[in-house]
Amino acid sequence: MICIDSDFAIAILKGESKAKELLITLESEGDIYITSISIFELTYITKEISKKKEKSLLNLINALKVLPLDKNSALIASKIGRKLAKKGKMVHPMDLMIGAMALQNKMPLVTNNVKHFSRIKGLEIVSW
Repeated sequence: MICIDSDFAIAILKGESKAKELLITLESEGDIYITSISIFELTYITKEISKKKEKSLLNLINALKVLPLDKNSALIASKIGRKLAKKGKMVHPMDLMIGAMALQNKMPLVTNNVKHFSRIKGLEIVSW
């Protein structure tokens, strides 16, 4: 099981070869998840993309399993956020929630946003 971030989904939709190759590998290894937060991020931008790309986006989302934001993930995210803020190492709240959801479910996160997600202690990151 592995969780993908919105930047990986965008790379797939753009046809980036390294992302597509990694997706094929991940599909052969087990279930692929996306967070409800990443779904929000991706569909929020649909006003900026063509109908064809919007359909491809929805097809991708529908092919993945979804990790919902639950109470425990929200509490984990807020705890991590407070600790990082005290150190002056801010992480966007959506990234905190995505990272907490992956942590809680013991899943690596596929992202190229290593700068922010690497600040979340214990989160395994897979980049491409």
